[in-house]
Amino acid sequence: MGSKRKQPLRVVHPRCAGIDVGKAKHYVAVPESAAEQPVRSFAGFTDELEAMAQWLKSCAVDTVAMEATGVYWVPVFEVLDRAGLEVYLVDARATKQVSGRKSDVLDCQWIRELMSYGLLRGAFRPPDAICRLRSYVRQRAQLVRDRSRCVQHIQKALTQMNVQLDTVLSHLMGKTGQAILRAIVAGERDGAVLARLRDRRVKADPESIARSLRGNWREEHLFALTQALRRYDFLNAQITEAQEQVAAVLATLSLDRDEPSDDRPASHPHDLPGALHAVLGVDLTAIPTIGVETALTIASEIGPDLSRFPTPEHFCSWLTLAPGTRVSGGKSLKGSPAKRFNRAGQALRLAASTARHNRTFIGACHRARLRRLDSARAIKATAHQLARLIYAMLTRGEEYVERGMAEFETERRERQLRHLQRQARHFNLVLASAEQAA
Repeated sequence: MGSKRKQPLRVVHPRCAGIDVGKAKHYVAVPESAAEQPVRSFAGFTDELEAMAQWLKSCAVDTVAMEATGVYWVPVFEVLDRAGLEVYLVDARATKQVSGRKSDVLDCQWIRELMSYGLLRGAFRPPDAICRLRSYVRQRAQLVRDRSRCVQHIQKALTQMNVQLDTVLSHLMGKTGQAILRAIVAGERDGAVLARLRDRRVKADPESIARSLRGNWREEHLFALTQALRRYDFLNAQITEAQEQVAAVLATLSLDRDEPSDDRPASHPHDLPGALHAVLGVDLTAIPTIGVETALTIASEIGPDLSRFPTPEHFCSWLTLAPGTRVSGGKSLKGSPAKRFNRAGQALRLAASTARHNRTFIGACHRARLRRLDSARAIKATAHQLARLIYAMLTRGEEYVERGMAEFETERRERQLRHLQRQARHFNLVLASAEQAA
């Protein structure tokens, strides 16, 4: 039998360009017929980026592909997008060259060639308005992580002084803890006096608190405690500022949407759930285990428009919640796939990890998974279930309706019956209920 003639690659983007992004210099390749010098380099300054955009437009380029290199691609993307060019931000793994042939000029030419044949897919990037919200939310999350480190520094200074305050208080930075810490920084050392600052809701008695506050008040440790507490206050102020920016952007986004319907609750500038409802069009916090922080992450990382994802499977794959596809010869390959971090997917995993004690349909599903899967796989499966619910709500505009644990038990019983009936047919038996047998 004669072999089939291989079909040549078809050019999909004849007027495309490829950019190898760097910190100080960017290399750009256009079709050889578009310019006498098809490869040029531009510095990272803004005027050079604007000159790059003008040169690409003069070469009749309408599509540009570039690698997602650190954060160096951000200004290049924004300048080219503002100039009206269609920019594809592609994964560096998709543009990997053959080893031994590596240079900036070859890289930009290789990216252009792959893009011309339609072999590269652009990464998902939400609209600019959502990108603004995403920047503020990520900045706020980073500040919260920095504040957590400050609490660790405070605990370290107390431990070095053998002050066991965190052993008698469940929350060191609560009302009682902060009052005692600020009194210590102000110069008070008497444990009995400090114990009087105890809030009446604290379970520990004043004598236990006074005993825990007897330490060796060394000057260097007190200095570390003072600086850590000041840094904690400074970060608290910055978190408040970031929260105000988040609320302002949410208010702007909610005004950009259509007028709310009569059954949609009116949002208030300081009402974060209401503002998220106004932006997304649905209440994601109605889904069990999904709180305001998770809904805020979804809104800032994705936004209300999921048209980029044609099916729930595409959406879950982007969230890194889909099953692996490392298959060769009909068998799954050993080893874990390449790790990819997705903030929205990670937020859904954290939400799914709280479903163990949730008395809802999702909680019952999660507990059933824990009986047959390890914890990590069960959490991923529940996060996948949450992602499909979010996709359905955002694409259809429908609110979540709780099905209840009774419905889960009914479905579980029906599945078990179907399984038993299949086994009975396999052994040429007839399955009968107790009433029928009697």
